[in-house]
Amino acid sequence: MSELEAVRKEIEEIDREILSLIDKRVNLAEKVLESKRINGTSINDRKQNEVVINRTLNTATELNLDVGSVKEIFEILIRMSIERQNELSGKGSLP
Repeated sequence: MSELEAVRKEIEEIDREILSLIDKRVNLAEKVLESKRINGTSINDRKQNEVVINRTLNTATELNLDVGSVKEIFEILIRMSIERQNELSGKGSLP
């Protein structure tokens, strides 16, 4: 196996780990939704979304990552969570 193939294999493994973590994050939407129902919080909690974005941007800065790209990624993750919560509550738009 060439060095390039070895690096690509490592990237593939990391991609699988990332996808597994995304799956875990999205599946936590059920627990989040239950808590929101108890507390009377809306599914799209803009204040919490801002907390998540700020936290991740700070970490991205510490890691010297592209803050704009990290923000886009987490905005997508937040939308995925919101959509999952909507789906679980019967308000989703997914097929």
